[in-house]
Amino acid sequence: MVKFCCCLKQLNLDRLLARMWEEMGLVRVYTKPQGQQPDFDEPFVLSADRGGCTVEDFCNHVHKTLVKDMKYALVWGRSARHYPQHCGLSHRLEDEDVVQIVKKKEREEGGRGRFKTHSNAPARIADREKKAPLKQ
Repeated sequence: MVKFCCCLKQLNLDRLLARMWEEMGLVRVYTKPQGQQPDFDEPFVLSADRGGCTVEDFCNHVHKTLVKDMKYALVWGRSARHYPQHCGLSHRLEDEDVVQIVKKKEREEGGRGRFKTHSNAPARIADREKKAPLKQ
């Protein structure tokens, strides 16, 4: 009988704790590094009343420059329609969601896309060295 009462007390405290999280409007968000398992040990705690619960608020909570570097976010959890869902900054996060931030690639100098210059040759044709004419 004593074991049953202890289990019942623990169950009631778990329900009370869950109810407190709901009433206070707190949201736990877990991080997932690329290529690794999610880190369920230390969640980021966001508040709907104070800061908000969007991906942008999460990025600002992690680091203030992360919003500028973010390309998109991958979200797993109740707020996602499918796993993983590509999301932008305005996506609303729910309790115990898992978020992976994908950052923009750093730009390389010397052009864009497939028109990048990969050689050290002069840009103008007139500035290139003249080669000897072919012998016949």
